[in-house]
Amino acid sequence: MHLHSSLTTSIALFAAGLAFGADAPSPAAAVRTRELRDGRLYVNGRWTFLKIGKPLLDFANPTACKRLREALPILKAKGYNAIELNCYWHHFDKDGDGMIDADTHPLAELIEAIDAAGMFPCLSVETYGVGGGTLTEDFWNRFPEAVAVDHEGKQVRDTEYGFNSIVPSILHPGYCEAVHTYIRNLVSVLPHKLILHYETTVEPQFMGDRDIDFSVSARAAYIAWSKKFSDAPAWPETFPIPDSFRLHPVWLRFRAESLADWVNQDIAAYRSVVGPDALIAVDYLETGGRDMARRNGDSERFLTALKGVNIIQVNWHWHLGKRAPNQIAYDTVHKVMKATGRSWAVSEHMTLNGSDYRPAEVVPMLRNALAQGTGYGFEFVNLAPVSKDKFAMYNDDWSPKPLIAEVDDHWADWLREISASQPITKAKTEKTTQREETLNPDGGKTD
Repeated sequence: MHLHSSLTTSIALFAAGLAFGADAPSPAAAVRTRELRDGRLYVNGRWTFLKIGKPLLDFANPTACKRLREALPILKAKGYNAIELNCYWHHFDKDGDGMIDADTHPLAELIEAIDAAGMFPCLSVETYGVGGGTLTEDFWNRFPEAVAVDHEGKQVRDTEYGFNSIVPSILHPGYCEAVHTYIRNLVSVLPHKLILHYETTVEPQFMGDRDIDFSVSARAAYIAWSKKFSDAPAWPETFPIPDSFRLHPVWLRFRAESLADWVNQDIAAYRSVVGPDALIAVDYLETGGRDMARRNGDSERFLTALKGVNIIQVNWHWHLGKRAPNQIAYDTVHKVMKATGRSWAVSEHMTLNGSDYRPAEVVPMLRNALAQGTGYGFEFVNLAPVSKDKFAMYNDDWSPKPLIAEVDDHWADWLREISASQPITKAKTEKTTQREETLNPDGGKTD
């Protein structure tokens, strides 16, 4: 499930119904050091575990930004020490050319207020057409050929998640250029030095219930790429595309590497503005089912082909059919880390959301995450006070719904349990001091 199934309701009720607090004081420490080590965040040398809240709002809406800014004292009191802001492309760029059309000052002020409240602002983007993202009509008027095509030769809409939005080909040059221009332009007008990490487009995948992409752009990219493989099958001349091509290992490798390259371009766009030290988070969607060949071609190849990633956020970490850990997702991440020598921080995309999980599952789910090496933080979605919205974590008065109450009402206990957990990796020669092993008791920024 994608982040924003309840976005419209949340924006309307959140923006209209909140009027909380006042601006928080500036943090005491003007200079802080941040380091990822052994899958954990160290702030001024102290391990800081993140309680990340992700509100699903239109951050191009000044009222939504203002109301969230006013709610920061409430969120800080609940133990949140990071707020991630997901910026949908179509909210900020009305004609889909990558240029920012909306006023970004309210968003910039919100980022500054999060920092001043002693919390970390984080930034993510939504630029695809599967799961709730959408592209503007002006973009499609300019690039009608950028639509993804399925194996039957049909143009694709998001039928899997029910949004019916047009799905772009991630291999279309015009689409890629516009997307990454948007990222560069958005970050350049924000106080990016305050931002802790940057997340590439949410849940990168092709699609789960349709086999894509067989567009003209995909054909050109495949033919150029496949020249280095003597056993690469020729591109089929007619539709429907036969299974002998769709399931061929070389084609699946192309899909995995192409998807990773799209994500890598997001990373490059962020770092072209922020610099090479920007912390980058990438979602890894894994169902463990046969649909994964359609979603990413090959999970191991996809993860291996990623470049410059710091944080991997496992999606579908809890199997909703078995109501148990989706172990294959974590196992695949650890296998690639071992094979490549990478030291990713492992976390989850939507550790909890308001609708998919049951209160009785919270304790085993969070304990499993810690056992898998999650030492960076937990992410909670949708961080909004909307009683009637099942995806929102809180009621209208910010009292916790039963699911998030399992976290909020016992957060001090969770911090003790987190503090006793073991890091995902540790070099045999490393000598870790007691100060470094102790979790920051405040859970937030340190002096």
